[in-house]
Amino acid sequence: MSLVFACIAPHGDLDLDPSLRPAMEELGRRAAAARPDVAVVVTPHSVHVDGHYAVVTSGTIGEHETDRATADALLASPLPILGVSYGGNDPATAEFPIDWGAEIPLEFVKAPKVVVVSPARDRPLAEHLQLGAAIAALPGRVALIASADHGHAHTPDGIYGYHPAEAEYDALLQEIVASDRLDFFPLAPLADDGNADSLWQLVVLQGAVGADARADVLAYAAPTYYGMLVADIPLG
Repeated sequence: MSLVFACIAPHGDLDLDPSLRPAMEELGRRAAAARPDVAVVVTPHSVHVDGHYAVVTSGTIGEHETDRATADALLASPLPILGVSYGGNDPATAEFPIDWGAEIPLEFVKAPKVVVVSPARDRPLAEHLQLGAAIAALPGRVALIASADHGHAHTPDGIYGYHPAEAEYDALLQEIVASDRLDFFPLAPLADDGNADSLWQLVVLQGAVGADARADVLAYAAPTYYGMLVADIPLG
């Protein structure tokens, strides 16, 4: 079957704006209707491995059971991708700590098992498209979550300070998701100055669903120093 659901989901404080939690609840209802067997979360806040993508192979991550067979299928791709575990030396019984980039979206987009994937900012963006294609080719009924908050330099009192590229990044992102073409590469020149942590996950999503896909935006808000967007990507 491969992909039955795909989305962009924030991992910041959903209660900072009244539109965000209801949007995530609606995203969860749509995910439930798709009946995924596994949720694949691409998160920027899990383990980082120099020069490689990473897939958690521990038996559990937080309270979630890892789909180790799906993780192994992803590891079999020709990409520079490594399996990572934590704690116990037997990955099947090891417990991996969950990061907020996975934890928050998985509160809403539920599946019997999960796979947690880390992008690699030191790998080419074009290669992230290949990672997305590899996720789309996985067996079973897969829900893909691009866990992403966007520009992080929205206000001068934020931890990254202010940079006008943040507003430009988020404005362009909204133009892209409002269009009929999900090509996120134009965001690249603004990502560093805007302190965005979403570009790489968005490109993975693009590789999975194709640039001709469209987004159904459920909410966007920037109530503090970073932007958050909730969007379903209709498939088929």
